[in-house]
Amino acid sequence: MTLESDAVAGATIELLEARLRRLTYILTGATDWNGVPTTPEKPASLDETVTRRLARLETELEQLSRSIPAVRDVLQLHDHNLDLFQTTPPHEIPEGLTTQTLASIVMSYATAFPETASRLTSLNDLPVPDAQSSAALIELQPQIDRVAHMQSEQAAEISELRMRTARVLQRWYDVGLVGSGECWAEWEGRLEDVEREVRRSEVIRQRREEEI
Repeated sequence: MTLESDAVAGATIELLEARLRRLTYILTGATDWNGVPTTPEKPASLDETVTRRLARLETELEQLSRSIPAVRDVLQLHDHNLDLFQTTPPHEIPEGLTTQTLASIVMSYATAFPETASRLTSLNDLPVPDAQSSAALIELQPQIDRVAHMQSEQAAEISELRMRTARVLQRWYDVGLVGSGECWAEWEGRLEDVEREVRRSEVIRQRREEEI
């Protein structure tokens, strides 16, 4: 009895996992290289969860139904006539259709038949690449990979040189321009002080000469 219960529990878990994978694929539409649906990314905030997004959509739809009469009429039609909005699987033919109705449905797609046939014919007319050319391209692939690797290394070196150039320019600006400006300002201040002392000495000398 325990083995049967374990088997039932294992089968139930497998079915639930299969359903979860199908729902994940429906939500994300992405799979890994094994075909297993990838886990959706965690929402950045609570407002990005599925329930909040559905609530916002319902609120927006309700606002549209209040402001636009056509939307309100469609919603009322959907509520009272659900059978009109049920889709029929493509592999099942609806019951109750007459031969004339089926013929009209087929004839509505008649214009697409010649176009499809012409496209298939154009595929047959496409030239097949030469085997030697394809083999030569395959042989060149390692060289192409080496060139691509060399280009990536050169791009990294160019990026580093740009950063070093920016640092050199910044250093030249700080030392060459700003430092020179501060030096000239200091020299100018010293010259003004010297000129002030010289003028003061001349004034004192003139006063002494006048007293004599």
